[in-house]
Formats: sequence, structure tokens, C-alpha cells
Amino acid sequence: MADGDQTIVKTSDNRAKINSTENEDVWEIVITSTFDADDDSAVSLAIPLNGILRHVTVTLPLTTTTGTTSQILIKDNGDNTVLDTGEIAENATHNFVIDIPLSGTIDVSLEPSAASGDAVTTSTITLRGV
Repeated sequence: MADGDQTIVKTSDNRAKINSTENEDVWEIVITSTFDADDDSAVSLAIPLNGILRHVTVTLPLTTTTGTTSQILIKDNGDNTVLDTGEIAENATHNFVIDIPLSGTIDVSLEPSAASGDAVTTSTITLRGV
């Protein structure tokens, strides 16, 4: 982790069957990342996964640093990038449709373009799949 006080944690991992047939397990993993006012370093979280990643939702907070963006990268167990959001705007929810089977440990990274300027900001990344 970088020198600041930022954190990234998996806050939810729901692999329950919801209106599915016996061989269709729907799962959702929620990741939150918290940054202090002066943190601007990338954070990454390794997640074991064996399934098909179908959808990614990213919610970024409003910051007092004008024009702050963030980039989300998801890499497979071979360190190949399977999702690169590019720079996405703050104070919004962004949705990405992806349909890729993954096995092993994936890395989810959040890379802010600048410090938020706020006391604490929290971003949320939600992964959904089967």
C-alpha cells in the first residue's frame, strides 16, 4: 500500500442463488476504497474468483479537487488487463458490461488522478457475475 491512509476492502461477497436454476449461481462482490484528503496513490485488492464477470458498477464521490477522475483496472490471474475504464468522472455512477470467464486470483485497482481534498472519500466498485 502507498504511504497514505487509504484503504481498499471487500465489504460484501454474496454468492447466493437468486431466481436461478441449479447450475446458475449469481454472485456479487462489493469493494469499497476510502481515501484521506491527501491520498492520491493507486490501491489494489486481490480477489479469488472462479466464474464469469458480467457487470461492473463504479460509484465515485464528489471531491473538492476540481476535475478529479479515477481509473479502474481489473487484471486476470495472468496479469492481463480484462477491464480498463479509462479516466472516469467523479460524482457519478458508471456501469460497464463485460462478459469474460475468470479463474484464479484477479486484481482490482483504483487509481485516482489527484487527492480528493476532502477529509475522507469512499468509492465503491461492485462486481457481478455467474
